[in-house]
Amino acid sequence: MRARRLALGALAWTAIVGAGLVACGGGGGGGDGTATGVALSGTPGVGSGGTGGVAGAGGDGPAAALGDCQLFPEQAVFNTRIDDTARFPAHPRSAAWIASVGATTAFRADWWRFENPADRNSYYGMPVNLVQGGADTDWANLRYDFNGSGASTEVGWPHESDCAVDDGAGGHAIARNCAAVPAASRRFPVPRSGPKLENGTCNDPAGCGDRHLLVVEQGACRLWESYRTYQLGGQWYALATAAWDLRSLSLRPDGWTAGDAAGLPITPFVAKAAEASAGEIRHALRVTFRDAVLASSHVWPARHGAGSANAGGIPFGALLRLRGDFPIPASWSPQAQAIATAAKRYGLYVADIGSDFYVQGEPSVQWDDALFRQLGAISLADMEFVDLGAVTRDPRFSPDSMAARW
Repeated sequence: MRARRLALGALAWTAIVGAGLVACGGGGGGGDGTATGVALSGTPGVGSGGTGGVAGAGGDGPAAALGDCQLFPEQAVFNTRIDDTARFPAHPRSAAWIASVGATTAFRADWWRFENPADRNSYYGMPVNLVQGGADTDWANLRYDFNGSGASTEVGWPHESDCAVDDGAGGHAIARNCAAVPAASRRFPVPRSGPKLENGTCNDPAGCGDRHLLVVEQGACRLWESYRTYQLGGQWYALATAAWDLRSLSLRPDGWTAGDAAGLPITPFVAKAAEASAGEIRHALRVTFRDAVLASSHVWPARHGAGSANAGGIPFGALLRLRGDFPIPASWSPQAQAIATAAKRYGLYVADIGSDFYVQGEPSVQWDDALFRQLGAISLADMEFVDLGAVTRDPRFSPDSMAARW
């Protein structure tokens, strides 16, 4: 078994404005990386495990989009409804996993309503940057070794990372395994107008947390994400980076970390104010738990685990669902109803080490103040973990694809 390193993202701090403890997950590498060379971004549907035939699981329309990009094809498991309990029953370990955390643990919306990135006491959540990849984007050189920065000695995981390289035609291609790319050629798209990062303008690796940078490249429809991202002395650093073709169903190599410890994308799972305000969220969400209740193993669709090897713990990639018998009050705000409904229909994937039952969203003034209190009425006793065997035992299933229906 490969050795794994503890994810560094279990930093927590107390926010004012009554929101309580906040914790966001981070990468957490490990392993020696077996893939080599440079791989260009895939074509639509690569690794899909099949695109024709009758859907094998519930789905009721197009996937969510950001700008002009759909957040992965409709067949992706993250965009697939799992509220049919005949097809997707409770996992046999559900009760034990919930008991290990504590059934009274409340849902915590891990974001807030202010957008000033300089105010660390009120700015938190995971912002998403939209770029065109041209004049609005700096393809900055990126280092995975903080030695020499004068601020940190952390060393990252380029061998499990994706970065951008010059494609020779004035654009950039995705390179897989950045350890195989000359250090001077490793690039990452940074919004020229000023990137929005988790933890805002806080820029000290010793105390500013995971500082994820999430970028959706419009036109090319590629997703770029980085973990522990800092600009020090004019140089950009990160411990891990990952990229996806949003038109493809391909997962990254099994065993590789990403912006989160589970090796999954972050952006598609983030709760976004505009879609909640519209009354419907058409994708799964992400959730964290403390290291003591997590296993260091992972299950599909996750690609990686981290932390301590807790026997019988919750694996990374496990899917949590709001039970169908939970009555969503009509008195809740439309945003809170949309989030609770998404938790029923699409679920929450265990993505990282952090605080128990913390669910991530973007910072936005559009959020309704009431939803934080309303969602806090949901406890783990109202949830259940889901058995995805209806997908993983299907003969068309591919463990290297995020496809859940065909």
